Parts: sequence; structure tokens; C-alpha cells
Amino acid sequence: MDWNSVTFYLNQAFSWTLHNSIQACFLVFLILLCKQLGKERLPVRWHYAVWFLLIWKLVVPWSSDSSLSLFNWLPTPSLGSIQEAHLLTASGSFQPTEEAYPHNSIPHRDTYLSTEAGFSWFSVLSLIWIVGVIILAVTTIYTTYRFLSRVKDDSTVQDQTILRSLSQCKQQMGVTTPIPLRMSHRMTSPALMGIWRPQIWLPASILENLDEQELRHILLHELAHWKRRDIGVNSIISMLLIVNWFNPLLWYAASRMRQDQEMACDALVLTYLKETEVPLYGHTMIKMLELYAEPKKISITAGFSSSKKHVKRRIIMISRFKKRAYTWTASGIIVVLALGVFTLTDAQKVLGKELTFVTPVAGDIRSTPDQKGINIINNLNTPAKAAAAGKVLKAEYNTTLGNHVIIVHEDGYQTVYSHLEKLEVTAGATVTQGQLIGLLGSTGRSTGPHLNFQILKNGTPIDPMQFLVTETTKE
Repeated sequence: MDWNSVTFYLNQAFSWTLHNSIQACFLVFLILLCKQLGKERLPVRWHYAVWFLLIWKLVVPWSSDSSLSLFNWLPTPSLGSIQEAHLLTASGSFQPTEEAYPHNSIPHRDTYLSTEAGFSWFSVLSLIWIVGVIILAVTTIYTTYRFLSRVKDDSTVQDQTILRSLSQCKQQMGVTTPIPLRMSHRMTSPALMGIWRPQIWLPASILENLDEQELRHILLHELAHWKRRDIGVNSIISMLLIVNWFNPLLWYAASRMRQDQEMACDALVLTYLKETEVPLYGHTMIKMLELYAEPKKISITAGFSSSKKHVKRRIIMISRFKKRAYTWTASGIIVVLALGVFTLTDAQKVLGKELTFVTPVAGDIRSTPDQKGINIINNLNTPAKAAAAGKVLKAEYNTTLGNHVIIVHEDGYQTVYSHLEKLEVTAGATVTQGQLIGLLGSTGRSTGPHLNFQILKNGTPIDPMQFLVTETTKE
């Protein structure tokens, strides 16, 4: 695979990521709005679960069209419009063929690839994006490896009183997975680690500062993280942030999700406590804040402590907690379903407005052997028309394509008209279907009057004969 092909696929990947990231921003705003409006009305579990809509939006590469989609009314750029600036990527978009040059050898591809195609501003942004992804991924892996290397030799807890307390907590929460308990002088806060082989780490000083009941609260909290599979979720979020590192709103959303995750975890623990023990759980949280403020978090851990501002929110939730706070309500389900319908779907194409292409010039049509274009042979100065409405990206001359016009259309399509005798449009002009764009000729690398015509989808040539309709059929 050569550099031009790498650039093409890199641009494609960045186009999709950018498009999806922009749409995800609207979902974040809606989630924050719904959370604010339902602050007191919707259950704690809902405030965390609603963030999974954002994860779905960022992970799933496709979505169905819907007339109810939010993006029917919002001017969000489509994938095709984002790609407009780099549709001339070196993907084989302009492939001269034997049919186009019947009496001459095919020119080397480097002679007709546009220089700005390989080094366009969008290609530069794509390169910056992938470099950022690589740097952040390497940094995350190195940080995780270094952290695990520091704690791998920490001792396993042997105190039978503590182990008995852990066993009772597991039995109370219905956890059957073996979860070792380890003590560390390097940990700054209690934490659960491991996606498949979970372990609970406790700071070595914790036994000197907490009584048996407070330790039980911490163990219940870490077991709740395991029961809810929070470490796996945090790992997915970390990978999504690496890919979307350029979007600050997603970093903020991830931070809010981690906060709501802790509150949902607290709510689950409280469902296993007696009513008289609920205030004591809040006291344990305050004490942990005093002992281990602002613990460092990584994707493979789920802890107990958090910032002072967040602890205040958690204490308020605990003081108002009712058993139903961890159950789904009808209103919560309706809001989640509505958000999903509005934001996890794409704008619906208007019925009867699907993009169609008409034959750009009358004449004898001959397909190229690779079916990536057609040659239409006719007399010199035969009118050549736009196959579909769009915007002229280029209208100029080069030694290979001669006078040629490139038009960008909706949904990532573009059409290319080569070897024109005369150009009738300029770059930047908006054209309608059937509008005159030039006169058939034999300029550039050509041996006779003809039009070389191509249709591209997201930069990739496709067989025009599968898309062309006659004027009569169209009507």
C-alpha cells in the first residue's frame, strides 16, 4: 500500500470520526439538559445510564434514517460535506484507462494525481489526528503498565477478620467471582482493578484509620463497581477519548459520567444497607475524603473517593435516598427512548429527492475495462452538461486530463468530466442538473474527441452505468 492509499483511508477514517464526534456533541447537550430538568425527578441510576447513549453513538459506525432524527432540523455537516475538501485524494480517483488512451501508453499515476490532493489541509488535519491518537494510546498503555508494575508485588491480605468481612459482603451482594484483597503502600485510595480478574486494593494505612463497619462500606462499594461492570465501561470510555481526543466536550462528558457512575454505585450499595446504616455510609465517605482527597484514576480502576465538590453531591443524594432511587421509572425509560430516537438516528432522505445522475453528453458510450468510468464519443464541441446538481470543485486544465471539471454532490458523490474543449463554469459555482459546463473536446492526453466521465462515492470510483438514467426515464 503506497502513501497515497494510506492518505485516502486516513482521510476516510478522520472524516467519519469528525462527523460522529460533532453529532455526539448535540447528544451531550441534550443529556445535560435532561439531567438538569430531571435532577430531582429521575432516579440516580438513570443519571448514569443515560450516558450509555453517548457510548453507543461513538461506537456504532452506522445508524438508521428516521424522520424523527434531530439531525433533520439541525445544520450538522454530513459526511460528504466534510469530505468535500479532500475528495481529490490519491485513491485511484483519476484512473486513466486503455479506452481513454487507445493509441498511447497510460501515463504514470504520479503525473495526474493532484499535489494538493496528497497534501490538502484536510490531509494535514488527518495526520495530526492520527499522531495524537498514537501518542495518547502509547501514553495510556505506558501509564497503565507502569502502575501495574508498581503494585504487582503488593501483599495479599491475610487478616481473617478482614477476609471474613469481604466474604460476608460478597454473599450479601450475590457476588460469586473470586476477588483477592491486597494491601499496598503505593495506593492513594481503595480501588477495584481488573476487567476479567478483579482485585481490590486497599491503602496500607486504611486499617489504622477505619473501623470494621467503615471498612465494610468500602468493600461493598468496590463490589458494587464489579457487579455493575464499571471497569469495562471505563476502559471503553478511555478508548473513545483517545480516538476523539480533539473534542473537549467529550472529555467533559466523560468526567460527568464518572461522577454519575460513583453516585449510581453508592445508590446500589445503599439498597443493601439498613435504613439506620445509610447515614453512617455518608460519614464513611466524608472520612475517606479527609484521608484520600483527589485520588488519581486510570481506566482499569474504580475507586471510592472523589473531589470535595462531587462528595457534596453524593452526600446530598445519600441524605435523600429512597429504595426506589435505584429502580427505573416510566418517565426515565421514556426520556432514554426519546433521546435514542432523536439522536441515534440519521436525518432521513426526503422521499423522491434521491440523487440521480443523467448522461452528461450525447454520443457513443463505451465502458472502460475496470468499469471505473465511461468514454462518450461524439463530435467536437458537443455540449457537456452536469450529471447532477452540485458545486464545482475544479474547472481547469492539466496535461493529462486536459480541460476538466469536478463537481461535488450530496451524500459524498462527485463527478469528473475530462478532455473538454472549452470550460463553461468556474470553481466555486453552483450548478443544476443538465446545466452546460463545457464542450466535448480532445484536450490533454487524448487521441480524439470524447468525454471521459467518472462518478466517485466518498473518493472511490464506481461504475457510472449503474447510476445513470436517461432524461426520459427521469421524467
